[in-house]
Amino acid sequence: MNNNKYFSLKRFSRLLKKEAHINIKRDLLIIVAMYSLYTIVMALVFEFGEGDYSKEVIENLHFVTFTVMFFTAGYFITSFSFIELRDKMKSHFYLLTPGSNFEKFTVNLFISFIAYILFMIISYYLYSQTFNWLVFKIYNIQFSPLDLLSDEFGIVINIFIIAHSIFLLGSLSFKKFPILFTPIACVVIIIILSFYNELVEKIVFAGMDINDKISDLDFNNFFARYKLFAKAISFYVFPIILWFTAYIKLNEKEY
Repeated sequence: MNNNKYFSLKRFSRLLKKEAHINIKRDLLIIVAMYSLYTIVMALVFEFGEGDYSKEVIENLHFVTFTVMFFTAGYFITSFSFIELRDKMKSHFYLLTPGSNFEKFTVNLFISFIAYILFMIISYYLYSQTFNWLVFKIYNIQFSPLDLLSDEFGIVINIFIIAHSIFLLGSLSFKKFPILFTPIACVVIIIILSFYNELVEKIVFAGMDINDKISDLDFNNFFARYKLFAKAISFYVFPIILWFTAYIKLNEKEY
């Protein structure tokens, strides 16, 4: 049992190889299916469309497309993490596989987060270059390339960090259909928090003119002061908390 408390690079490599061998085909199929579907749709658009595209479409097509593909495929791939634990027999063999829970957790984290991000960025960049070249040659339309250094691209990556931590926790929290129940749980939590906020406002601040108090505050100065702090909490601290919670959930599977 002591081995389960430590990290071994050798065991991690073996677990990574095993996980990739079992699930790589499924993950690649999801991504290839998205690329294929998008290619077919765009081919039909170019073939039967009017060919008159606005400057905004020309400049932002690849950014929007990458964002949609990035989150959609990431949602499915991350939700399929620890899929062996959703079957009683497979769960038994998975937990008995040589390796600590921390190693098993980091393997899934590496595949669905680090490896996935790098693969999507590289694959879509190459795809967009090929796409632009073919569209220009065939239809004489020049789309702007995907800007990997833009502020908007950085925001997409930051938001995915939060989304990934939620999806990974969902994959361990729901024994069946985490793809369905994770977003439902998020909506329910948001509704509860909104209701709680309204309740607190009506009970705690009853009789106070909140609007007048708010108007007296210098929100530009307030948000400028705490912007970096709020960003750090949202994009870095919050995901770490959820990842750690997911790790605890994995440990619970042993008992």
